[in-house]
Amino acid sequence: MHHVMRIVAAIPLLFYLLTNVVEGQHPAIISAEAGHRREYFYAGGGYVNTKNGHIFQNQMYVEKLSPIGGSTREYPVVLLHGGGQSGTNWLNKPDGGVGWASRFVEQGYDVFIVDETTRGRSPWWPENGLPQSVFSAELVFERFTGIRNSTLWPQAKLHSQWPGSGKMGDPIFDKYYQSNVQYIVNTVEQETATKAASIALLDAIGPAVLITHSQGGLYGWAIADLRPMSVKALVQIEPKGPPFREAVFSTEFTRPWGLTTIPLGFDPYPTDLSEPLTMKSIPTNSSDRVDCLVQDEPARQLHNLANIPILVVTAEASYHAMYDHCTGLFLEQAGVRTVEHWNLGDIGIHGNGHLLFMELNSDAVAAALIEWIRRKAENLE
Repeated sequence: MHHVMRIVAAIPLLFYLLTNVVEGQHPAIISAEAGHRREYFYAGGGYVNTKNGHIFQNQMYVEKLSPIGGSTREYPVVLLHGGGQSGTNWLNKPDGGVGWASRFVEQGYDVFIVDETTRGRSPWWPENGLPQSVFSAELVFERFTGIRNSTLWPQAKLHSQWPGSGKMGDPIFDKYYQSNVQYIVNTVEQETATKAASIALLDAIGPAVLITHSQGGLYGWAIADLRPMSVKALVQIEPKGPPFREAVFSTEFTRPWGLTTIPLGFDPYPTDLSEPLTMKSIPTNSSDRVDCLVQDEPARQLHNLANIPILVVTAEASYHAMYDHCTGLFLEQAGVRTVEHWNLGDIGIHGNGHLLFMELNSDAVAAALIEWIRRKAENLE
């Protein structure tokens, strides 16, 4: 009995010593993330026969975080990251702050975080011959973290929310950059595989709210188009754009279906799939915004998106401030009257760049999104 009492009494001291040793080596290991239950599984993909036997490919890693007391919300949230990233984007922030996954768990949501196909914990087959790339530290600085002195777009000077200098060698920058992953360059392959795996995910979990970022927006449109009854709201954080072509960094035509590289369910459906949509330009007459490309009239309609609450979110200082308005115009012309476009600066949230969910005021953005989701997907005022 005395031995048991001594062991029990020693446990707090042991915990204290272990905690202090670990904190000394990795100061950010103790966090304020929300308590949750965690499980993981894979969605989509299938067996293929290779010279070495059968393997499974194009499956997507899914991590589910649930409030300890169980969900109190009608629909879960699915988080889809952007290019060169993984689901770690939504966990704790690189400065040690609390990430969006925790903020949604705290509000009673089940949260599903994915590593999109061929990235992170979603395996890829090296012998498939698809070229891969990764963002350089210089590119990340130029476009995301160190943009305040950039002359590439006028809004960049408003950037104030990235923690630290945003430069290579800064500990916060390095911690974020370490999380960047390889991605396949072939956009059609990436969109096709992630769309299929995401559809499998929705079919497994039921209706949900989708929140996407950047390249993840491509998948958001395609998923909602194929499963309109399962997407209760679609929040597109700076979705890949603008329609049809690139902007700011190039003018290459990359999205023949307007919003995506792969087909969407337009009505009437195009007969020439090599050039499915014809275009016209709408000038903005502003140096702060690019001219928009939309469909030539009569515009084909996206009926499957027409009844889904859609929110496009643009950060005040991001390069997306130059062109996200074009995405709204394209959707409205295609019959999607449920779309809203927020420029965060217009609703009092200032200074953000493209990685707004990692920045100092990320909680303010999350709170605004949660309130919008409650109104639009849950019909709660």
